[in-house]
Amino acid sequence: MATSTTLARSEAPSLRDFLELELLDNRYPALHGLRVIGIVLVLQYHVTQSLFVALQLPMNRAWAKTSMTILFGMDLFFVLSGFLIGSILLRSLDSASPRYFGRFYMRRAFRTFPLYYLVLTFLALTTALTATQRHNLVFDYAYLTNYRVLSTAHNGDAFTSVMPWGWSLGVEEHFYLLVPLLFVILRWLRTDRARLAVLGTVWLSALVVRLLLYLYYPAGLAAAYVRTHTRADTLTAGVIVAYVHHRWGDQMARWMESPAARAIVAVPTIGCLYVLLNPDIFGDDALAAVFYWGTFTSIMYVGFVLLLLHGGNGWLQRALSAPLFRPIATLGYGVYLVHLPICYAFINPGASALVRRWGWSMAAVWPLSLAALIAASLIMAYVLHVVVEKPSLRLRDRLAG
Repeated sequence: MATSTTLARSEAPSLRDFLELELLDNRYPALHGLRVIGIVLVLQYHVTQSLFVALQLPMNRAWAKTSMTILFGMDLFFVLSGFLIGSILLRSLDSASPRYFGRFYMRRAFRTFPLYYLVLTFLALTTALTATQRHNLVFDYAYLTNYRVLSTAHNGDAFTSVMPWGWSLGVEEHFYLLVPLLFVILRWLRTDRARLAVLGTVWLSALVVRLLLYLYYPAGLAAAYVRTHTRADTLTAGVIVAYVHHRWGDQMARWMESPAARAIVAVPTIGCLYVLLNPDIFGDDALAAVFYWGTFTSIMYVGFVLLLLHGGNGWLQRALSAPLFRPIATLGYGVYLVHLPICYAFINPGASALVRRWGWSMAAVWPLSLAALIAASLIMAYVLHVVVEKPSLRLRDRLAG
């Protein structure tokens, strides 16, 4: 009896086990640092959007314009999702049974659904919903937020959706739903050339749709930023990188040992970054958006990811592979879900009081607001991770393998 009691106690989960993170896979450590960069890019954009646009606090206009020009952080998440999901599903080229895909869908559901629905339900129950928000709530629950008209207000009071920033999660869920079908098609094809042709066609289709909107239905172009069918190129670009890495990873690594080869990849990457940071270069904002929202960002991030994966062990790879980034990247999903409610409820009132009541300069308030938002979002994401995400992931592993 004493032996069995001792054994039961030793098998009981400890406090340390409860508090530790269920860390992301560490197969590509530099991508953790890249994911953290994406988190910071998204949060800094929303801080400027909230303080400068919504609250109209006196910010340096040149700085505000630069900050809001960097709205391509979300595209980085799409490319990374395409790469990681593509890397998983490449196994289906050898085993495309319904059971394999069923397990894929189950694992994705356990990974994304619990936290999303918890945050969405909390906001729905604690927010004074407008009639439009109540009407659109069913679309939020169905991951169709990106197919509703989203408000341009940024103070949390006039949104047409309870969680409008869920548009990107809708895009990703639609991708998870459809990408196994794409791999069924790839499995039917027997040559690398045919498979890359299909992937390239899917990538190009989003640009074609945006161009058609620009030419024949310009009023619908603004909504193209959040629609799945007009933003699928970034996700597909990630799948293309996964395929290239899977089939020719060793050859790519040997080829990129040459500085000239690395330059061939780096030049278009840096060129796209320059264009994205200087959106006035085209003059026509609408036409620029057609290419910015997926085409230039895809090319830029594909080049960057290839350099990180195959460009040797340079200082950038070592910096982005720092152990600190892995736990932050693990909390990234939770950070994205909670950062805007935290911003509206705490950061905005605090920043407004510091500027208007205490006379602080925005040169101090903006970085302080960003740092506070990052810290508060990480804390809340950590709590949600240990209470919701980690139990869901462990249940997923027991049920879906």
